[in-house]
Amino acid sequence: MMCGIWAFLGPNAGSYVVKVSPWLIHRGQEGVSFVCRINGSLIKLSNPLTTDSTLCLGHARYSTSGPYGVELQPIVLGNDFALVFNGTISNYIELVKRLRDLGVDVRTNYDALVLAHYMRELLTRRGIDGGVNELFHTLRGGYSIITIWKDSLIVVRDPWGIRPLAIGSDGNGIAIASETAALEALGMSWREVEPGKALVLRGSGREYWIEGPRVRRAHCALEYIYFLRPDSYFNGINVYETRRRLGMALACKETTHDVDFVSPIPETARVAAEAYASGIGKPIHDVVIKNRYVGRGFIKPPRERSADMYSVVKDAARGASIALVDDSIIRGDTLRKVLPKLRASGARAIHVRVSSPPIRYPCFMGMDFPTRRELVAHGRSIDEVRKYLGADSLIYLTVDELTNAIGTTELCTACFTGNYPFTINIDETEIAFASDRLWEP
Repeated sequence: MMCGIWAFLGPNAGSYVVKVSPWLIHRGQEGVSFVCRINGSLIKLSNPLTTDSTLCLGHARYSTSGPYGVELQPIVLGNDFALVFNGTISNYIELVKRLRDLGVDVRTNYDALVLAHYMRELLTRRGIDGGVNELFHTLRGGYSIITIWKDSLIVVRDPWGIRPLAIGSDGNGIAIASETAALEALGMSWREVEPGKALVLRGSGREYWIEGPRVRRAHCALEYIYFLRPDSYFNGINVYETRRRLGMALACKETTHDVDFVSPIPETARVAAEAYASGIGKPIHDVVIKNRYVGRGFIKPPRERSADMYSVVKDAARGASIALVDDSIIRGDTLRKVLPKLRASGARAIHVRVSSPPIRYPCFMGMDFPTRRELVAHGRSIDEVRKYLGADSLIYLTVDELTNAIGTTELCTACFTGNYPFTINIDETEIAFASDRLWEP
């Protein structure tokens, strides 16, 4: 699940984790929940603001496995284990079988619950060092994990570096969060957790790192394009500057200047749209207006996605040729709803520009599009996508242009190319994740 996770170890931990929440809610809107250690017990809470605790975890849920609306994390097992998790365990069915061999029967397609039982079993049987090493060598997927285990806090980032995680401090305690911007917002100095490493913080105050396997890094390209806050860093790269370079790359391949102005699809395409407009020498106007109080449309459960979150400025659209910039097109839901509104307002032409390549393959590492059939670009040429959307022209970036703009080749581009960071059977994995996802074309 592509979620926001965070933790604080130190005095007034409840207050800290509540303050972090607004800075990570963009990563998960299905709910926010917490767990705190209180008088030796792990207690789940909806608001620990005044809780007397020195260790709390927080989680903002965006589900990518199991049914929508299931119980929120943190997952608490017994009185010695709690877990928050961001990502997707693509081989969770294999872990279910491993657990069964260990005498633990877990019947669920909710990968976070499988992960929690599996990790607790490894820690119980092999201790922290052995358990974490076994975890590194048997999990496949994108994952960042924060776990309370007895008197220890364990922080784990996947070997490929697919999902983000950072650790910070303000002198009063230690905080962990999915994004660096959340730590900066609380006035903390921070560093990113390196891929394939686990940090163990013991109750005694001792801390140490566990080294996992060395593999080719594959940082999620969609984190840069869409998911992360623009004021965050991911693998040392500033997200705002990355999106600006993506917009400039679009401008460099522009084929028509029959454009009166540029408009972003709000909000995550705004930085790319501003750079694109500057690059082609055209003004930028907000002709598409989003209701900012309904959250992010892409990460909503299917039945909550609605055209009602977007409206258009009719007078601005009337008679205009508009370059409409979006950061990505996954299902095509937004553009299929916005373009007819612009046409009805009298737009002369609509030129769609996308600051990423066509998304043609499912994600099994933390994004909620686990099937090819839901992807508008799967099995379609770019011109066929253009016709489907109803645009006058359509330009995407290529994978090479994306890589150059981000500034690293250490990227996961599986959703564009079908080349996953590890061996995966797409047909079998689609089946494993498609049940209960309730996607409706």
